[in-house]
Amino acid sequence: MTVEHARERLKRTAGEAHRAEEQDDFAAANEAWRRYRLISDTLRDPEELLAEGVAISETALALAE
Repeated sequence: MTVEHARERLKRTAGEAHRAEEQDDFAAANEAWRRYRLISDTLRDPEELLAEGVAISETALALAE
């Protein structure tokens, strides 16, 4: 997926989410925003995503203790 394609998908998905919110279809809005987040993650630096995942795992382990 190219950066341009990802940005277009972000725009389209945000529009879907906003339309669903306007229609009070919160299940559809939540699903659209979830897809938006997944698409936006494809534009992030892989090392940043890895560091975030490690930090979340470390927090989970600390909370489990």
